[in-house]
Amino acid sequence: MHLSFAVIGPRLLVDDICEVLEEFPHIEPTKLIYDSEKNVRELLQNSMEVFDVYFFSGDVPFLITQDLIPSHACSVFIPFDGAELYRVILQIYRHYHFFPVISFDGVPMKNLQEAFDEIDASHVKWHYKNMDGFQNSEELYEHHMALWQEGNAQVVATSIHSVYQALKSNHLPVFFIKSTKQLIRNTIDKALWMAKEQKKQQAQITVLQFKIEPAAESKPDLGKALERYEKRIADFSKRLFASATSADPGEYTLYTTRGIVEKVTKDFQSFPVLKNGSGELGTINLGIGMGDTVERALYNANRALDFAVRNPGNSAYLINDQMKVLGPLGTRNTLDYSLIDEQRGDFVSTSMRKLFSWLQLIQKNEVTTREISVGMNTGERNAARMVQKMKEKGIAEAIGSESMSQRGRPRPIYRIDLQQLAEEVKVRNHS
Repeated sequence: MHLSFAVIGPRLLVDDICEVLEEFPHIEPTKLIYDSEKNVRELLQNSMEVFDVYFFSGDVPFLITQDLIPSHACSVFIPFDGAELYRVILQIYRHYHFFPVISFDGVPMKNLQEAFDEIDASHVKWHYKNMDGFQNSEELYEHHMALWQEGNAQVVATSIHSVYQALKSNHLPVFFIKSTKQLIRNTIDKALWMAKEQKKQQAQITVLQFKIEPAAESKPDLGKALERYEKRIADFSKRLFASATSADPGEYTLYTTRGIVEKVTKDFQSFPVLKNGSGELGTINLGIGMGDTVERALYNANRALDFAVRNPGNSAYLINDQMKVLGPLGTRNTLDYSLIDEQRGDFVSTSMRKLFSWLQLIQKNEVTTREISVGMNTGERNAARMVQKMKEKGIAEAIGSESMSQRGRPRPIYRIDLQQLAEEVKVRNHS
């Protein structure tokens, strides 16, 4: 299997990575080189080619570009493993024949202390710059420069290439902390595994189950009403390169792969096929199922369709091979919850997992049973039962009532302990 790799980083590191990649003849690397980490987003945005793997030289460019990586692709960066620290320490000692005061960045403090202890050099003085949330290479440059100018550091060891170049151009004694070839090789092996799993996932069998319910006024001319919907579904199936079957009037099944569906629907965000056209009345719902076999994918598609039909209006739901429900798709209210263990009949029901997902979505923990009913598209009695179970568990408590300006009898407002609810769901799901 041939794979395309985008190798992203400063020239020095990209060349190192590509040298190791020569050991992998089935990988086709493309160099994407930047002078400064702040240019990496623009570099990816200007790249017209789409790659199987985006291979970053370090965690900084990786972290600031993840929203640009296509969903079908993998992205990895070369992690810190300690060997590069020992190498730079050795380089400094060989250069000076003693240990000067060193200003480090990009290395965990614990590893620094352990490294000097293990080589019996715990007396060495060093400074450490925390890189959590790193954004600004200029700020890091100023940090090292200030320590050197004040005489608090004699040497700099940096993991950021643009900082290394800037300090070097100002004639500061600076060493670059870079990955060993063995670590690069290990990361390539990891990327290959990820890419193969991704390819396998993209080829996963996916079934789309449509159900059309023409409006009552269309039923005298049911055939023509269905024809209009059928044409839209047929056009959609062509885009999916899907084979289609129809067991009953108004019900259509498409067979395709996950990768194609993700591409056509823009990662399950766009479903124009569900929008009623001019003169069309009624509803059209869609259930998407994934599985390792056609039978499992079809079963999940039918269950997903049941969720869609219960949702008001045209909608789409998805159940994947891990029995996770997502829906309604393509809306701001898309929920994500698991169906695993739903038959156990205990506190962790499908409804309760859905409630937890909904509360996270709306970012509220004070709600009424009416709000739960509307937000989750369920009956108010069911919402009240869920609240009662949470009260019995000490997860929910009544803290007041709605304002009297509300219509009807004021409903109690309940505060829900989201952390306790999350723990309860997690404990029961894994017990």
